[in-house]
Amino acid sequence: MDLRQLRYFVAVAERGGFAAAASVLNIAQSALSRHVKELERELGGALLERSARGVTVTEPGKVLLARGRWLLGTIDDIKAEVRTENREPSGTVRLGAPSSLAEIFYVPFALMLRKRFPRIRLELSEGLTEVMSDRLLRGELDVAIVTGPQPNDHLDYDPLVVEQVFLIGPPRDPLLKRGRITRKQFDSLPSAIAPLSRNQFSPSVPISLRVDSSIPLKRLVASGLGYGLLPYSGIHEEVSAGTLSASLLPWMQAHRILALPRARPASRATREAVVALKDVCRTLIREGKVLLASPGRASR
Repeated sequence: MDLRQLRYFVAVAERGGFAAAASVLNIAQSALSRHVKELERELGGALLERSARGVTVTEPGKVLLARGRWLLGTIDDIKAEVRTENREPSGTVRLGAPSSLAEIFYVPFALMLRKRFPRIRLELSEGLTEVMSDRLLRGELDVAIVTGPQPNDHLDYDPLVVEQVFLIGPPRDPLLKRGRITRKQFDSLPSAIAPLSRNQFSPSVPISLRVDSSIPLKRLVASGLGYGLLPYSGIHEEVSAGTLSASLLPWMQAHRILALPRARPASRATREAVVALKDVCRTLIREGKVLLASPGRASR
């Protein structure tokens, strides 16, 4: 069985007769009938029942028709994708990121991608690592920036950056004046505000609130309701403006990872988006908006 025979059979089955299919395929009806008979002989039985009013598909023929439609559709998709590789990339890229990174990544990323590839459309969203991983698996995202994800056989991970984590508090907080917090001080915090998905504080620290976004977390921390944890990329504006105070946690790091679904090949548009994300990250590091974790600090 070859693809031409399969395409001929599908055409006859869908149009209910050899004459109509031959007209669409621009082939002689006798040649079309011969190809279908060869296919039936190879597969060991009738695929079509012929009558004066046309043809009907047999039960084995229904199986071949369903599989044939899927296979021919897949081949057409492959052709379209290969043609796209030879043109300027287009289509939609759906990206998710934690709110702490989205604040500083999304604007320069969108501007860079628009300048490089104006035909690519973007859908940008925010979310916690667990939520975005699930959305990748459900086909709702094409790529996501996640933080310290759990191993997953269905996702491919590509490291983006390892950031230093800070303890944040209200302006002029006395505990944070030294610029660096010891483990003993960290474990004896009076209260904290933590993400919904995980708790990086000591069990001895009472969690007063849980949130799923860095924006309300920073506002709650600034009001004095508890301390929080964020990389410098998520707090550099507030620290510079004096609306938050922050101290380094030498042993704590945020591993930012690019995650893509393993079972779904990335389109060229998605691959170009990944390149742009890495370029934006390097720019933000040079500008001092992303603070790299120093080697060896995590063990201190």
